[in-house]
Amino acid sequence: MSNGDVGITAKGCVTEFDNTTKIIHFVMAIVLTGQMFLGLVVHDPRTKLYLYVHEYVGIASTIIILLEWLWIYTASQFSILFPWNRAGMQHIVKDIKNLGEHILPEGGNTVGLSGFWHGIGIMSFTLMALTGMLLLLVLPRGNSILGLQSNDFVLYTEIAVVHRVISYTAWVYLGGHVFFAILHELSGKGVIGKMFFYK
Repeated sequence: MSNGDVGITAKGCVTEFDNTTKIIHFVMAIVLTGQMFLGLVVHDPRTKLYLYVHEYVGIASTIIILLEWLWIYTASQFSILFPWNRAGMQHIVKDIKNLGEHILPEGGNTVGLSGFWHGIGIMSFTLMALTGMLLLLVLPRGNSILGLQSNDFVLYTEIAVVHRVISYTAWVYLGGHVFFAILHELSGKGVIGKMFFYK
């Protein structure tokens, strides 16, 4: 399939990813996506199983997100993921304008819309992990796998609302991330293959 068949082109090339990034991305893709879908069924009144699984996977997710932050620090990727300065915003605006002309932004570790979007995702998942861990501490009626007892329903409800609102951002990020990965793949850049080890 040629670029003309899908009506899109990709700017530049997709950066080759290092093995550590590939491994972390693979684990995050499985665990965090699974956790997102588990979050849709934790309120099923028929069973507590979903809630308990969500709690365990939530702890695993938090550990993975911590590892991701350590890797961001080690690989000095803050300027790529959080280009919240004038130069970075100019790159993002340029990429958005190019989208209007059916030109995809560069993929991979580049300053611009792609890096910015990944930063939004990391921030949303981080905030979900933080609020999720707080919920684990204040879950009422002994529903916490930590065995804690809490009767503060007001605090639980307030944190749960914040957790849910942040999850909407995470869903938007996840949908956009998959959508643009597919577009990059259709444009012939092979981003999915480069991220998941095969060429």
